[in-house]
Amino acid sequence: MEYLEIVLETRESGGTSRLRLEGLEYEEARERVREHLGYIFRTERFVGIKIAARGEEREVEREFRKLSHRVALEKVMDFLSYVYGVEETGAEEFAPARESWLSGYDIERMTQKEKLLLLLKHNHPGEWVRSQDIQEEYEILFGERIKLSSLSTYLARFYESGLLERRGSRAQWEYRLPEASRLGVQGV
Repeated sequence: MEYLEIVLETRESGGTSRLRLEGLEYEEARERVREHLGYIFRTERFVGIKIAARGEEREVEREFRKLSHRVALEKVMDFLSYVYGVEETGAEEFAPARESWLSGYDIERMTQKEKLLLLLKHNHPGEWVRSQDIQEEYEILFGERIKLSSLSTYLARFYESGLLERRGSRAQWEYRLPEASRLGVQGV
């Protein structure tokens, strides 16, 4: 098994805490993370989490905002299952970027705007997303850079045309596909 470094960062009301694990076996890593989250949630109802795994040939990173203890534990355990190569339900969420659904589309001929809409429909149905949260995922998935300003503009235009719902303030807009849009995933 490859040597892994796991970094778990939690953002809570009192600040930020970080847990770094290096070279641990899967079960030991799970137990250390479980203990750490248990400690954090003694005083917190919700936390933001950033978790990264770095190995000799790969790096995987995910970030989650405002999670309860149960959901945080579930997401982090699924992440560990994926990076350690252990088959458990939920781990597919962290699978490599080239999703199987991409094979049904001619990605080379699509615009950034079309690719963004596909990403939202396939990877975030019913989820609230911010442009900052989706930029890295887009770049990994499609293997190309996208400016944050462009991505934000596309999301705003999707909202203006009725394709997306929006909430929050101008500084932190969040977008989501309405129920009717999520049903028609096949088309763009």
